[in-house]
Amino acid sequence: MDKFINWLGTSFAPKVAKAMDKKIIRTLSGALMANVPILLLGSLISIYNLFAGYVSFLPDLSPVYNFSFGILSLTLVFLVGYHGAKEYGFKEYGVSTGLIALMMFFMVIKPTIENFQFTVSFGRFGGSGMISAFFSGIVTIVISNLYFKLHLFEDSETLPDFLVRWLNQVIPGIIVLVLTTILIYWCNIDLFALITALFSPLIEIGQTYPGFILCIFIPVFFYSFGINSWFMNPITSPIGLAGITANALAFEAGLAPTNIYTANVTFSVIFIGGMGMTLALNIMMLRSKSKRIRKFGQISMIPSLFNINEPLVYGAPIALNPILMIPMWINGLVIPTIAWIAFSSGWVTIPHAVMNVNQLPFPLCSFLATHGDFRVILLVAVLFIVSWLIWWPFFKAHETKTLKEEMGE
Repeated sequence: MDKFINWLGTSFAPKVAKAMDKKIIRTLSGALMANVPILLLGSLISIYNLFAGYVSFLPDLSPVYNFSFGILSLTLVFLVGYHGAKEYGFKEYGVSTGLIALMMFFMVIKPTIENFQFTVSFGRFGGSGMISAFFSGIVTIVISNLYFKLHLFEDSETLPDFLVRWLNQVIPGIIVLVLTTILIYWCNIDLFALITALFSPLIEIGQTYPGFILCIFIPVFFYSFGINSWFMNPITSPIGLAGITANALAFEAGLAPTNIYTANVTFSVIFIGGMGMTLALNIMMLRSKSKRIRKFGQISMIPSLFNINEPLVYGAPIALNPILMIPMWINGLVIPTIAWIAFSSGWVTIPHAVMNVNQLPFPLCSFLATHGDFRVILLVAVLFIVSWLIWWPFFKAHETKTLKEEMGE
């Protein structure tokens, strides 16, 4: 086992980190991170609506939710273009690249325009349009990058600078939009429907038990090697947001939500103390016999209460520590399995509105994420106890090893 973990840490993990450190991955991850305030805004309104359901005189703020989280794809496609321009070396054209991507996205969702009336399904602007937003942004970046590599006006001495800038903004836009026009309006291809159909199996798999486990375990596994989980977001975020969007539509239609893999469940129910379920370990560290472990436990405790565990993962450390990596993997399989059973059996309410409240302490964030379901508090207590039992023997082994090192010093 030691040889295997050593190979993972010295050979496998560095190669994966290098492979994942690609411009397109950084572009999509950067766009998703920049879009977090939009999710937070929608979450705050969801919390407000939760209380408004019990207080009749509070005004209806649903439009705020609809025009924040509800138009998530619009903001996302612009950010993909903007961040892509920075990653590929033409950041001075970031705004224009983002706007071109936005225009292409409007063409991809294929609205009907008749008698000056613009009609499109509102759902295409939300979580269900994320894949098309990614597609529009990536196509715009690729074409723009190819154009800027030509350096057509770089050494021009006859054209003024402002004209060169205009041409560099206009020409990529013409190419992108003309090609999109040919595909959508001349060849009569519904790109939105095609893209949705191509990726729907992936989204559907993500809502099965094996897909649910993989979407949680894979980021935890790589996080144990110090690799940030953001590289998985271009895959997991569309699955989660499409799931919560479908749940919202089902709830509005009077049907029971069925999609379990959502950010509400992952970050506000499963990841107690942060990715890898590390709060139990942090509490153990506070009473450790080792001064070094106890000190790291004290430093990491406040962030852990707010589900920020980078100080613990990199400081304890858990990352690349063979003793503590294994329980992190076990938690990444066992804890989501218990949660899946609880949600799929109907014992706990499946979320139907985005609640980006994972920076609040447990179980408060769990209570809000499940729309005030008190049963989730008991579920979180069970998950915490199980994670404690998983961490305990490995923590004692780590403590013993550290004490020997301290005695040697």
